[in-house]
Amino acid sequence: MKTCAVGQVELGMALLRPARLTPSDFKALIRQRGWQMADAAARWAIQPATLSRVAADPDRETRWDDLVRALPALTRRERAAATAARLQLYPPRPRAAKFLPVAPATKEGPLSTPALPPFAWVEEEDEDFSAYETSGNGFRYQGYVGLGSELVVVVEIGSFAPEGATLVVTDTRLGMHPDAGAQEEYLCESPHGTTLWLEPDQMDDWVVSTGKTRQGF
Repeated sequence: MKTCAVGQVELGMALLRPARLTPSDFKALIRQRGWQMADAAARWAIQPATLSRVAADPDRETRWDDLVRALPALTRRERAAATAARLQLYPPRPRAAKFLPVAPATKEGPLSTPALPPFAWVEEEDEDFSAYETSGNGFRYQGYVGLGSELVVVVEIGSFAPEGATLVVTDTRLGMHPDAGAQEEYLCESPHGTTLWLEPDQMDDWVVSTGKTRQGF
């Protein structure tokens, strides 16, 4: 009887104090279920920066691991819809465009710079979740977006790419976040051959990954 009781306690401890997901496993499980970190944060009504901190904490509370495991698996269409809905609910703050795409020269005229879409302004005093701002780790796409990755546009990017277009990542580089933090940036090529460097925050707003990689890059 005593041995049985000890075994029951061990089983109970495993249920009440389970091993936590590692930071990489935590993020990977969110991605495997088809979610972007920013969209998962919107579902749970927290700032994306908060979710990034939770993900990076190996001693996070067990409830966070339970939330990730309970996320419903999304199809590609549902993932795009979740991102589009997030942008509707929490319009991104205006950001200065540091890198502008340049269209290749044509017979009709000189090089042209496509116009980027306008941003919706958010009142400065609204500092709760209704003033949602996509932010966080500048390397949050590293590891699952790289050379040859396909990205689907969920919000029209001016004259660069319409909604529904598929972009391909042709290069990456180390850049600087407006808050002076390092970030990885991705050179994306449109179906028309024009290119545009996207920062992680812009990727949160404008594109979703298909999970596919084209060969030859």
